[in-house]
Amino acid sequence: MTHAAPESIPDGPPAAAAPSLTDITHGPEGPLITLTGDLDYATAPELLATVTGLATAPGTTVTLDLSGVRFFDSGGINVLLRARTALQERGAELAVRRLSPVVERIFRITGLDTVLPGVPAAAGDHEDPVGG
Repeated sequence: MTHAAPESIPDGPPAAAAPSLTDITHGPEGPLITLTGDLDYATAPELLATVTGLATAPGTTVTLDLSGVRFFDSGGINVLLRARTALQERGAELAVRRLSPVVERIFRITGLDTVLPGVPAAAGDHEDPVGG
């Protein structure tokens, strides 16, 4: 008995959508990057390139607003730690604010909430920062 070959076999899992860097604004402390979408192994390089590509002077804090992140895995954890290290090598810092529920859960489970400081949300924001 013979079976017809499938018309197409995927080469791997579907490609994840890159995180959308919906906004990069500059405040008194430094840049604020607002992310939406998935932050995982496939999309992490875009965030790392963005963070490390910023002109950051010593004492600058780069803040990530993660309220729009809908999927977050070990790739997301890794890129946040790598971005933090890259900034610290320049005398700058990485902070987070407004974590989505999925990000907040993983931050608390892994202890990342004790490594990356939370910053107060801007006036008008209704969500608490990490650890808040």
